[in-house]
Amino acid sequence: MLSRNLRDGELTLVDGAGTSLTVVLDDGDLSWTETLATLEVLDRGSLAGGHTRPGDDVPVDLSFTAKWTQLIREIPTGGGTPGPFGLYEFLTVSGDVESTSGEGEQATITLHFTVVDPAGGATERVTFDRVYRQTLTMSEGEDANRIAFAGRSFRPRPTIERLAVS
Repeated sequence: MLSRNLRDGELTLVDGAGTSLTVVLDDGDLSWTETLATLEVLDRGSLAGGHTRPGDDVPVDLSFTAKWTQLIREIPTGGGTPGPFGLYEFLTVSGDVESTSGEGEQATITLHFTVVDPAGGATERVTFDRVYRQTLTMSEGEDANRIAFAGRSFRPRPTIERLAVS
C-alpha cells in the first residue's frame, strides 16, 4: 500500500450555482481540525467522582495556501465571453460567484478535496460544506505570489466517502 501525498490530491471549490474552480495545491498544505467539545463535570472539584458530557458542536477549522495566477477573471471590453473565475473571487464570494448559504447568512462555498489512490484503489473525497472565510492573506514571493485561506466549515466534521473504482 502506497502512502498518499500532495501529488495525489485536488481541491475543487463549488459555489451555489454549481460553478467550480480547481485549485492547484503545490505546497500540499491543506489542513483541517475537528474539535470535540466536552463538558467536564467534577464532583466537588474532584475528577474521581466526576463525569463527562458532550459539549456544543464546533465548526471545522480549515486552511490552505495556493499560488496565485490571477485574482479576478478577465471580462473583455466591448463584450465577449468572460474568462474563468479567479481564486480571490471564489474565496471572497464576490463578482458572479454565488453563495451556498441562504439569504441573510454569511456567504459560503463548498470545498471538495479528492485524493486518488496511487496504487489504483479507491479514491476518497472529503467534502466541507458551508465554508466561510475568516482570513485571506495575499503575499508576494520570489518564486510565486500566494493566497493563504483560513476559514471554517459550519459543520462538526467533513463528509468523507470512497468513490467507486473506475
